Amino acid sequence: MVAMGKFVCIHGHFYQPPRENPWLEAVEVQDSAAPFHDWNQRVTAECYAPNAAARVLDPAGKIESIVNNYQSISFNFGPTLLDWMAKQTPEMVEALKEADRISAQRWGHGNAMAQVYNHLIMPLATRRDKLTQIRWGMRDFQHHFGRPAEGMWLAETAVDMESLELMAAEGLKFTILAPSQAQAVRPPGGQGWQDVGSGGVDGSRAYRVATPAGDIAVFFYQGPLSRGVAFEGLLDDGARFAARIKETLPGDDSLLLLATDGESYGHHHRFGEMALAFALNRLEQDPEVQLTNPAAFLEAHPPVWEAKIVDDSSWSCPHGVERWKSDCGCALDPGRGWSQAWRTPLRGAVDHLLERLAGLLEDEGGRLLNDPWAARDHYVDLILDDSRQAREKFLSEHQAHGLSPEEQVRVLMLMESQRWGLFAATSCAWFFDDLAGIEAVQNLRFAARALQLAGELDGGGWEEEMSGILAEARSNQPSEGDGADIWRRRVAPAKVGPRRVAAHAAISGVMGEEPPPEELFIYDLVSSGHRHRSNLGLDLSWGKLTVTHRRLGRPHQIIYAALHPGGHEFLAQVNYDSGDWDPAALEQPVEPLLRMLDQRGLKELLAKNLGGEAFALGDLFLEGRRSLAQEMLTRTLTSEFDLARNLYDTHRDTMRFLQDINVPLPRLFEALASAVLAGELIQLLTGDSRTLSPDRLGEIVSQARELGLDLEGPRVNRAVEEALSAEVAALAADPGAAQALDRAGAILDLSDALELEPNLWQAQNIVFGLAQRQGRENLTPGLAALGRRLNLDL
Repeated sequence: MVAMGKFVCIHGHFYQPPRENPWLEAVEVQDSAAPFHDWNQRVTAECYAPNAAARVLDPAGKIESIVNNYQSISFNFGPTLLDWMAKQTPEMVEALKEADRISAQRWGHGNAMAQVYNHLIMPLATRRDKLTQIRWGMRDFQHHFGRPAEGMWLAETAVDMESLELMAAEGLKFTILAPSQAQAVRPPGGQGWQDVGSGGVDGSRAYRVATPAGDIAVFFYQGPLSRGVAFEGLLDDGARFAARIKETLPGDDSLLLLATDGESYGHHHRFGEMALAFALNRLEQDPEVQLTNPAAFLEAHPPVWEAKIVDDSSWSCPHGVERWKSDCGCALDPGRGWSQAWRTPLRGAVDHLLERLAGLLEDEGGRLLNDPWAARDHYVDLILDDSRQAREKFLSEHQAHGLSPEEQVRVLMLMESQRWGLFAATSCAWFFDDLAGIEAVQNLRFAARALQLAGELDGGGWEEEMSGILAEARSNQPSEGDGADIWRRRVAPAKVGPRRVAAHAAISGVMGEEPPPEELFIYDLVSSGHRHRSNLGLDLSWGKLTVTHRRLGRPHQIIYAALHPGGHEFLAQVNYDSGDWDPAALEQPVEPLLRMLDQRGLKELLAKNLGGEAFALGDLFLEGRRSLAQEMLTRTLTSEFDLARNLYDTHRDTMRFLQDINVPLPRLFEALASAVLAGELIQLLTGDSRTLSPDRLGEIVSQARELGLDLEGPRVNRAVEEALSAEVAALAADPGAAQALDRAGAILDLSDALELEPNLWQAQNIVFGLAQRQGRENLTPGLAALGRRLNLDL
């Protein structure tokens, strides 16, 4: 429970827009996030994970402790981000759950808050869509944290009275708003309303807002301090951050609440998580200060003051919610002078889509479901669990009558169209500066998936309407054209059907003589009659494949053949199976063509025998194209690397001579030596750790030094990070593993000698955790010495 004192609550709103390819339900590689796979992964590495293990330094600059910041701050994570984390970094979700449990033990209420599901702007949504966003957000929260949500974060803190009414009706107790969103307040005792102007509200207390469904509490965060964290460099110094908080404290038994995007702590501001950890540690030691969270403060201090909010307002647009529907003047880079007139037709297109989807839900769902809207609200359970058992439970609970298999598929298609339609309204499409930006294009792809499903249900015509409205929206980049051009060029080609899935599976395996995998993203695959033949670098595979979308449960029978004549050419011939095609019948006609390496004859045979559609390497999903290209390059470069190595060995003495007489290396020599030494270094570090030779690492360092080469780069740094973490993990499993200790030391020697800047975060975590479990005094001398090299105070 909360004691008396001056209360401080720091809230972080942690969010990334949903980035999944809606046909695959996977985040594909994003080059702009390099050296990471995608932006979710990058921001996790720069912010979310470091806040779960933040460093606190002693006066000498050594790491004296590693703390989970989430245990001491209020936080919300976007549900779609949490769902991604649960699949990709489950240890991160566990750290959040542990923080929520520990804070609940400490203060009686957990630090975690829920969020409206996919970050749409609530005042711009219909009442039904608002309710689904709230219910999906609450259910997702319950799924991850194992308890009901008490508070909910609104996307961009965008609020209207209807949203607060629905939140109160669903049992939510509070939300957090910006000070500019308070219109007036009224003290207890029924006195008159006091206008607070823009940002003039006293945020040291909670307020109650009366709605037709009952009261809900509202906190207004402290504006200047929050701006200091987000935009004014307050995180450059943890001590200054703590001092500013102390200077801003209100009177006794009052609250200081600051709120920002959580990404401020590490992603927007490097080492921001360390500044936060330092400030929290300093505040914890201050007898005048009590850390808390909104739910705990609310229980101890029920609101007696009332507030009126500014309807249709937000924290990131001074014009209310115009940023998400008009050219209001808000932009990330106003200096470019770009127009945001495209926002209005984009909003119109998405609203029209949602309106038509609502009609389809009532018409088609009304025929198949007891209550189509209730079914949609419960569909989040299938988003969280795509198993057959969950699907059967959902259908049995909501069907209006015993549904046939075809009707079951129609219900699931209906629900999926609703899901992706709501995703098309995610706020990020309008927040940024151009219609052709990756955020707007992502939303249009969500819309395209919804349209594809809806068109199958009612006969089509949806895409033409959408494209017609989008034609009114023009990009600021002349080469991009209007919204219809962007749809045609960057959205429509991304669509996926069963035949493309089969083509991807077939082409991906033909070079390695592998049958199609059992799973491919959101699709389950069952292969039968698979054959493979090869001759002098020409590969051919064929067979049958059942392709089933895991959420829809609708199987598609496919026949396929994949041909790789060599080099970079790939071909797949794919068709639906009429039932009378036998893979064995293809064996005899292909044999003579294979012996003669008759590529043209094979292509003609496959087209005639299978029919259907032909696919090439460019038709593969991006991840598959990259993977196959990398495999081809690896095969090619293996021999080329040996050639480069020979050239380097041949000319090494010449390079050394030039260095000795102070003559700069020719660019060709420098590039050759850097490529060979960095390549070998990466091979050593990423290969079998048992064959990692400290002596060979030392030789590479010596050669790089004698030639004056700089091998520092993202790929080398990542290789060092991963190799060091692997050796330290081996030490954690067996602290007496002398070879792992030697290899870890050699990797650090290499990093120091080459003046690399690897991220030692994971290795530090492992050694510090071991020291905590065993006791620092019980660490072996070698492990303690390694910890000190990792800047740990051991």
